[in-house]
Amino acid sequence: MRKYRVVTLCGSTRFKDEFIKMQKELTLKGCIVISVGLYGHSGDEEVWEGMDENTLTETKFMLDDMHKSKIDMADEIFVINPNGYIGESTWSEICYAFMTGKTIDAIEPIDRNTIEQKVSLHIKIAEMHAARQYDIWTHLSADYPSDDFLLKDMAIIKKGNYITMDPWVPEDESIPTCDYPFIGHADKQSGYDPFKIYGKQKMARFIEEIIMRYRAEENC
Repeated sequence: MRKYRVVTLCGSTRFKDEFIKMQKELTLKGCIVISVGLYGHSGDEEVWEGMDENTLTETKFMLDDMHKSKIDMADEIFVINPNGYIGESTWSEICYAFMTGKTIDAIEPIDRNTIEQKVSLHIKIAEMHAARQYDIWTHLSADYPSDDFLLKDMAIIKKGNYITMDPWVPEDESIPTCDYPFIGHADKQSGYDPFKIYGKQKMARFIEEIIMRYRAEENC
């Protein structure tokens, strides 16, 4: 057991003062605190200046992925949510923390049922996007000499040497399927569970990444 609990701070970077205050408070309580690397909405806006759209998008993907790695390092997350404010990016971090079994604390308490409902919704949205992504890949992959061209813009998940863009499609096609809304997806009654197949951390990362990618696409 570690001598000091590790806590990762999550929340909108517009709350810079609250981040700094909570970092001090938790440190004095004997916690190792991991925080954001920059305040893109509160003092560090210049980091976005001069970036073209593609670089901006990829940088935001990198920062999001980096913060998920910070959550992996922690025992718990502490949400900076003054007046109960939680934006989309912070909900992504909360859902990721919940799916990977982290303790969740916050300035303003967050109802567990609300978190569970949000996680359930994220899983459903991710499953829908994954089916769409898999369909695109199966139709276009034959037209390109290398899969790398397609995969670079897709959320993927790995297991050994196996790569898939839809973890709800079983590797073992002998697993029974049914008249399910997404062709090729395992029957809910079959017992197939991608969280068990790929692990909580990989699945949680895939779910939040594919939602983020399609959200960015919709905002273009």
